[in-house]
Amino acid sequence: MIKLQGIRLFILCCFLNHFVFGNEYFDKTYSQINSNIETEDYEANFRLIDQLERADVFQRLDCYDKGRIYHKIGLSYYLAYREAEAIDYFGDKVLPLWENCSKVPISEKANTIYNLGICHQYLGNTEEAKGYLDQALNIFENTEDYPPHQLGLKYHGIGLFYESINDLFRAQLYFSNAINLFEQENDIPRKFNALNSTVTLHLDFKDYNRASEYVGQALELVKTKPDLMATQDVVPVYLNAAKIAFEQKKYDRAETLAKRALSLIDRQGSPQYYAIGLEVLAFLHMEKKEFKQAEDIMHEVLYIRKQFYQKGSGLEMIALTYENFAELYLKQGAFYRANEQLAKGFRMVAPNTKLDQRTVPTVSNIEIKNQNTLIRLMELKTRIFEQKYKKGGDLEWLQHSLDVQHKIDSVIKKGLLSLQFEQSKLEFLDVRFQYYGKAIQDALRLYDLTGDTYYLEQAHQFSARTKALTLQQELNRINTLRTTASKTILEEESSLRERMNAQQSLLFEASDNNRDSLLQSFLQAQNALDAFLIRLEEREPKYYRERYRFLKVPPIQAIQEKLPGDLAVLEFFESQESIYVFWISSTQFFSTTVPLTPKLRKCIERFTEQCGNPEIPFSQTDSQFIFEQLMEEGLSRLTNVERLCIIPDGSLHTLSFEVLHNGGGHLIEDYAFTYAYATQLLGRKGDNGEIPPEDYMGFAASYSNSLSTKLRFRKRFFGEEVLSPLSLSKKEVEQASKIFGGKTFLDDGASLENFYNNANNARILHLSLHGLVDTDDPSRSCIIFDDTKKEFLLSPPDLYKNRLGADLVLLSACHSANGKIYNGEGVQGMSKAFLLAGSQNVLSSLWNASESSSLGITHSFLTYVKQGVPFDLALQKAKLNYLKEVTPSQRHPYYWANFVLVGKVGPATRFPWYLIALAMGSSLVVGIFLYRYFKRPKTS
Repeated sequence: MIKLQGIRLFILCCFLNHFVFGNEYFDKTYSQINSNIETEDYEANFRLIDQLERADVFQRLDCYDKGRIYHKIGLSYYLAYREAEAIDYFGDKVLPLWENCSKVPISEKANTIYNLGICHQYLGNTEEAKGYLDQALNIFENTEDYPPHQLGLKYHGIGLFYESINDLFRAQLYFSNAINLFEQENDIPRKFNALNSTVTLHLDFKDYNRASEYVGQALELVKTKPDLMATQDVVPVYLNAAKIAFEQKKYDRAETLAKRALSLIDRQGSPQYYAIGLEVLAFLHMEKKEFKQAEDIMHEVLYIRKQFYQKGSGLEMIALTYENFAELYLKQGAFYRANEQLAKGFRMVAPNTKLDQRTVPTVSNIEIKNQNTLIRLMELKTRIFEQKYKKGGDLEWLQHSLDVQHKIDSVIKKGLLSLQFEQSKLEFLDVRFQYYGKAIQDALRLYDLTGDTYYLEQAHQFSARTKALTLQQELNRINTLRTTASKTILEEESSLRERMNAQQSLLFEASDNNRDSLLQSFLQAQNALDAFLIRLEEREPKYYRERYRFLKVPPIQAIQEKLPGDLAVLEFFESQESIYVFWISSTQFFSTTVPLTPKLRKCIERFTEQCGNPEIPFSQTDSQFIFEQLMEEGLSRLTNVERLCIIPDGSLHTLSFEVLHNGGGHLIEDYAFTYAYATQLLGRKGDNGEIPPEDYMGFAASYSNSLSTKLRFRKRFFGEEVLSPLSLSKKEVEQASKIFGGKTFLDDGASLENFYNNANNARILHLSLHGLVDTDDPSRSCIIFDDTKKEFLLSPPDLYKNRLGADLVLLSACHSANGKIYNGEGVQGMSKAFLLAGSQNVLSSLWNASESSSLGITHSFLTYVKQGVPFDLALQKAKLNYLKEVTPSQRHPYYWANFVLVGKVGPATRFPWYLIALAMGSSLVVGIFLYRYFKRPKTS
């Protein structure tokens, strides 16, 4: 991808604006060094410093002036792409001189720290880079008179860093802040550069539609402000646009854009850009199978990039060139030459790795310079092995391919562990999901060819490894912290999280006037928590060991031993072309594969829409087709099973499986259903604290007439919608209280404060309240408590800081089972938030249903639970009772199929009702799909 040299240019600018001193020797020397930098005669400065250090007059300079000269020499090495030598000057000469030098402005010292971070970034030293950059940014943000445009430059640079370590979430935040600051300062060229970096960011994460949007914004600036745009700044945008067109298979447009960029480039002045333009043309020749032309161009690209490599920089780009050579030779079937190029690429991105006899790298305990490139190189290796299998039929090549895919998984895990924040992890995994689909396909192919169940288990391992990784890691983090850390550490961690959550809440509701400052505060709070977690791992070895004891997928036999004899788990994996289903019962384990055809995709989409809207006639044809595709074969092979636990994936998260029709009736008539995020969580243990004292606790609010207005003011509600009154909410809570006993909080008693103070004391938590869901930004979803109080919204971040003792929480707020869906990770919304808060099971809603029908189903459900019926069977019985009693017009799935149970798998035996915790609400709620809290750039 294209990295702007603007980062190097703005660093130069940072150091040209200094105070003028009377020392003639210093002034003359400093002026000469600056002149050499402006003319790019860096070698002159390298020769000059050798002379200066031998002169007594130089040694007599004070700490500040001597440090400034050393700084300029470090800058010269940086601009000459000799980052290692720049680090020697910044870190070993400038900072020690300035450590106790009172004359040094704090922002100038921060610039040196910042430069150290950037140099380490370009050398692939991620942890060192992050430490220096965060330290410098903290100084810049807290320097009162620090120029806004300089802060914008720093945000831009740090955004580039986070992009380089695959932290899409943070990179986007910093780029957005930079764009906003540049717009405020009317700094069009730098805003343009930040826009182009955002294009590159979305290209890296294969979001070509968003990338195209930012290309459009950048080119609009070129159109409206052409006199402000330097040619060398415009070129990268055309190159990025060419890359987007190529990925979208618009080859003619890609060629036009690449040639236009090349026509604007001074090959001598911007050789790296010229190499990128040539590379696009080489790709186009490869697509046309004009391999000789492509190879000739690629050799030219390699020559250009080697010049930078010889100067100690450009590792990432030269590794990319070797990757492209390997791709070229693989397309021609030249396996030996492709392997040669891959070996060179591996040594670039993982210099200390060892290659085995098949030129496959080890991945444990190695330094990885660029994770994305390493993964792509290994994926190319799997394709070489597969091509060799197709050519000779030797299964050993497929086995080698599978081994490499395990290594890819290890690299992905390593990258995941380097990220602290959930949103960063979700974006990181979402892009890498594709590699697991290929691994499953290959493992199942080996199983079909050999009949060896080892490969079937391997296929399931790859599927299960993608499921709810961030949920598992966060649960593990919470439990580890609570069992290994002191009370002081717990309080500090809680305080930092509350600070971050408070800043995020303020940002949600920010006006245009204060959004930028609040975004800055939010980033500061994130960085403070990040730094604390890093210190914690360094100082608490026990916590570190337990924290990173990665939750491995248990063997199939271990899973089977935990399953009740009448229950089967169905784990789905949705790839681009297929849906893989793994069927696991206490005695059986097999898989089925379904082609994901356009017809099936469309049918699932229609079926989901039909279920959630009573105005749309329900199609038994659609329902039965989905059943035949996904379920029929597997169910016909299962024996003695009456309960199904579904682990959905992709589009299947929106599917109510119990509504599927098998020709004789809905599946709910034959099976009880529950849902789970991952097999690893099916039998997870809760907190080892005391049993909550209250068997039941219910909340029901009537709300004020100004609720919708308040929600609009808090930026949670848009348009002219109005939330309907909850006419049956109090009745629902009162009925439940009669069944279970316990406390109720009604009307103004149903406050957020009362929830915080009491909810962790409940086994049964009943929330008959409105709710909003945001399918774009999960952290903005919320449950709405009594709005006569100042604070009345409960969002996922607010729940994470509270520990609940509930065994089961029922959320019937609108679409409370919904949220943003990430590949593998699943639905991010209120259900997941309650699980993270400590609840063992959550009963929630896929859509907003009729208040009266939900009241009947939930009352029946509670009655069965009181009798000791397991949750899934109780829900099945309650829904069947409803279907028996209502008129045909009320049998539409909209009225009864909305509730889904998510959590642990329970036994089929009766057990005392006092071990159950239930939170329940059956209110008719208007589902509102909110906008992102990060506002799009004003030029969009």
